[in-house]
Amino acid sequence: MPCFGDTAAHSTAHAILQAAYPGRNVVQLNIDNIASGGGGIHCATQSQPVVPPAA
Repeated sequence: MPCFGDTAAHSTAHAILQAAYPGRNVVQLNIDNIASGGGGIHCATQSQPVVPPAA
């Protein structure tokens, strides 16, 4: 899950997501660099181009 400078909100959001996904480890990632360009985690994880097999 993203984190970007609001410690109280991050803590609350993390607790909610962790409760929603028991047995999983919810990890917070700082997205300041992505967010400064107007994006979010989904922008960095969009589809990747397929590399054609070597001939």
